[in-house]
Amino acid sequence: MGKIICLYGLAASGKTTQAELIKNDFGFIQFGMGDRLRAEISSGSDLGQKIKTFVDAGILISDELMMEVIKNVGAEIKENGIIFDGFPRIISQAKMLEKIGEELGEDVYKFFYLKISPEEALRRIRARAELTGRSDDKDEDVVKNRFGVFERESKILLDYYGQSGKLVEINGELSIKEVFNEIKNSLSL
Repeated sequence: MGKIICLYGLAASGKTTQAELIKNDFGFIQFGMGDRLRAEISSGSDLGQKIKTFVDAGILISDELMMEVIKNVGAEIKENGIIFDGFPRIISQAKMLEKIGEELGEDVYKFFYLKISPEEALRRIRARAELTGRSDDKDEDVVKNRFGVFERESKILLDYYGQSGKLVEINGELSIKEVFNEIKNSLSL
């Protein structure tokens, strides 16, 4: 039976790196929301153009657009489950994921919060922008706006998963290996 695992944190907190390690170690399907959004934008589709408006402004995309992006997730879940990398980010998305999980006969197993400081996130984003040239990392005003949105929304979401006993907070400033070991120990799979 599959499991639904979520990785959450500021931009550059290590979500994608850890999702790839989990995928490789446990055979999970990786659903990277940021990668999916960038791919949709690059496709030039109508949906991509709508998403681009939100991304360029540094704000979260609407729930309606998010649902369009993840509507086919059920087809991707294999026996071992799925890792959502950067999703959900707000309560309405958490409830959307619950609904999708119900349809699949699954529930969120663990919600990992990779906690890093805004200063460390900005340092990592600057380094990533130099390496990849990602447009959403180049404008520091947009990046800082993303931090503000995260700060406003994170407490509610963390409380939501904390009350259900699914929240696992990890110091995302540890080494990649140390963070992964903490995740593996928490998964108990």
